Amino acid sequence: MKQINKIKNIAFALLVLTGATACKKEFLEVSPTAQINAKDAFSSPAKIQAAMTGIYDLTTFSGYTNNMILSADVKGNDVMIVSGGANYGRFVAQYQFTETVNNGDAYTWWQYSYKVISNANQFVEYIPTAPIPEALKTEYLAEARALRAITYFWLIRWFSQPYSVNPNALGVPILRKPLGPDDVSPDRGTVKQVYDFIIEDLKFAETNLPARSNIYRVNPAAVQGYLARVYLNMENWPEASRYAKLARATRPLSSAAALLTGFNNPTSEWIYGINVRTDDNQGFLMVSSFYDPYDVGYSSFRVTDNFFDSFAANDERKKQFLVKSSPTAAASTGAYRRRGEGWLINKFDFTTTNANNQVLMRSSEMYLIEAEAEARQGVANEPAAKAALLAIQQRAGVATVVSANTGNALIEEILTERNKELFGEGHKFFDLLRTKKGVDRTGSTVHWRIVNFPSGANRLVSPIPQTELDANPVLKPQQNPGY
Repeated sequence: MKQINKIKNIAFALLVLTGATACKKEFLEVSPTAQINAKDAFSSPAKIQAAMTGIYDLTTFSGYTNNMILSADVKGNDVMIVSGGANYGRFVAQYQFTETVNNGDAYTWWQYSYKVISNANQFVEYIPTAPIPEALKTEYLAEARALRAITYFWLIRWFSQPYSVNPNALGVPILRKPLGPDDVSPDRGTVKQVYDFIIEDLKFAETNLPARSNIYRVNPAAVQGYLARVYLNMENWPEASRYAKLARATRPLSSAAALLTGFNNPTSEWIYGINVRTDDNQGFLMVSSFYDPYDVGYSSFRVTDNFFDSFAANDERKKQFLVKSSPTAAASTGAYRRRGEGWLINKFDFTTTNANNQVLMRSSEMYLIEAEAEARQGVANEPAAKAALLAIQQRAGVATVVSANTGNALIEEILTERNKELFGEGHKFFDLLRTKKGVDRTGSTVHWRIVNFPSGANRLVSPIPQTELDANPVLKPQQNPGY
């Protein structure tokens, strides 16, 4: 695995990394040998582009985005990690909800988030005086602020209570500018303050980011998609629906057949993703490796009986569980195969290459956000909710007419469809939290760790890393309850 350093050489040249841990004296006294100082990093167009590339590079670290997607899956009720085998203990603590203040995964989420934020803040600080055209300054600033907002959205969902549960709960430190040697880190503030900050950044990006066709860089549709996600978590249903429509407007749904091609190359509905190269990838630590059913990767994720049975026989997405007798065998050998605690999964391809592009947002999610947000606004909005839901159900081959459900039954139908459409993409745990359902595995005959954490339970929030508390006296008394 890659070494996690206090100072990382990002791309070919970048700024000194400062973050929420910047109050720690030795952190600031490290003299990087393969970097340039922040001001010099913005002294030419080439260096500025390298600095932006460096931010994206941070997000591709195996312990960060890939890990957070997999952790959000395994903490939900549909996916589990195997209880034994060559998994080297990965994701076991997340699955069992036994994280401690010294958990390495939570530490990495915190550390790398604030590295991204720190580098985005360097753009906020230095781009206004950089030697590039004004229009390009605005574009870079919009991109940096969008990346900062996306990062805070990860942070606030891992380390704080959901907005829908308690918007006045402790949030995470908001850094608007780089911290200097004599600056004191802010305290955690509130969940609401962080969400307001996220929206502020995303709205700036929405206004100032130009049209882009590259889905591997933040683009206007991705910004609108994140706004839809944020408003959904805030239970601002009209805005969630509005932005979901905007985000999917130029990204038509792919064919059902395209859902069975391994999710390693973009289709028409990909809005945002990570571009993974053959000479720069996380290998066995990719999302696809853990879902791989052929023992080519770690092959340690399974789905439960209940989740597998939720797919109708004619659901095209059920074919995402068909596993051939071997990676090179004929397709005719494909069958639904149960191993260990649950069913093998073939949604992602890991047999062709380690360099699998990682999808982060699809228009199908936007249809489902629209459907849920409309349904939660009452009977008058249900026709719109049903129309959005039907688009997903028609593509899957499970419906040709609008749903007959109404009220809570319609909302639950939408959430069930969301589970089936988006599993493996890092949504289920956060969906359970925002809908105040908690995590309840009681009654399960397949989960090897039975837990029952109601909405608002301490264990549904990750611990602030002890190293951060030790380094930062402002946060020392603000650890999450239960740790």
